[in-house]
Amino acid sequence: MLFEKSTVGGIDVSCRIIRSATFEGMDDGHGCPKEKLIELYETLADGGVGLIITGMMAVSPKEFHQHRQIRIDDDRFIAPLRILTDRVHAHGGKIMAQLVIMGSAIALPEGAGKAIISPSGIPDKVVVKTQESRALTVDEIKSLIDDAVHAALRAQEAGYDGIQFHGAHGYLASKFLTPFFNKRTDEYGGSLKNRARFLTETIAAIRKAVGPAYPIWVKLNSSDYMETEGLTFDESMQVMAWLADAGANAIEISGGNTSSLPRQGPIRAIRRTKEPMYFAGAAAAAAAALKGRIAIGVVGGFRTAAEMEDCLQKTDIAFISMSRPLLRQPALPNLWRGGSTEPALCISCSRCFRADDVACIFNEKDK
Repeated sequence: MLFEKSTVGGIDVSCRIIRSATFEGMDDGHGCPKEKLIELYETLADGGVGLIITGMMAVSPKEFHQHRQIRIDDDRFIAPLRILTDRVHAHGGKIMAQLVIMGSAIALPEGAGKAIISPSGIPDKVVVKTQESRALTVDEIKSLIDDAVHAALRAQEAGYDGIQFHGAHGYLASKFLTPFFNKRTDEYGGSLKNRARFLTETIAAIRKAVGPAYPIWVKLNSSDYMETEGLTFDESMQVMAWLADAGANAIEISGGNTSSLPRQGPIRAIRRTKEPMYFAGAAAAAAAALKGRIAIGVVGGFRTAAEMEDCLQKTDIAFISMSRPLLRQPALPNLWRGGSTEPALCISCSRCFRADDVACIFNEKDK
């Protein structure tokens, strides 16, 4: 199953290995992709991955963007992004734009005259500091949804094969879902239905704008893995069903945020936790419950083709995503397709992640 051509979440793919969104830090200083980023995507396409999901792209001009973040918050970015997608397609690849409204989870904000925003103004732990933020008004929420719609339309015009909206890891949509960070008493807070409203309204509005055929994916936490007042798995399952109703084609299951319990965040060191494939159980349960309604995939801790094949054979999971292993070995899918049974070389050290020019440190040492 792993290397069979198939249609996953509305996209025809050459295999079910998906390159999960990975922040690259490779803008040109003005929000456009550097040549280095385009070449990275070409290398991934040549390496045999079924679909590339970009690093998170800035959606709204109303908030700060992350340092070195690719932007899609203005029409002027369509032309340079079209160059990028054309080159990926010329290499036989498929590429999806990940859209994000950062909210208070932003680590290195850039921009002038803007505020850090959140559902309720609850302080947030980001890396080693406490991030203060301002609660959004209802009018501002509606305006952000409109920004997301326009960003999706730009992605469509720029030639991306679909979009993924980031609803996980403590970014704004995730914060709305989390009771600890959402203390609102209006229609965007309180009940799970209300806490999910920002996300479901965004997806429904994007679907209306891009038409019935354009693929829309969502990244979603299986759980927040917090000590208290986090999104639970049962709640996440209900949100997934609502997202299917709103018009999403697929959900990529992840989990955790910056306030998760120790070693329970979205990026884990497998050798320390002794827990490979750490969201697979949640994804399998969701895929079984939502079979026929929406495609469910999973990211996190997969390191061998055998375990990926076994997961696809024994569950209803539709695709498996990888991030850090493809930084070290961008041709890993082709290596496995050729018959190699060796595990990925990635040791989950996360030293690849930095403010700009993200890359595996072992590859850099070898140069």
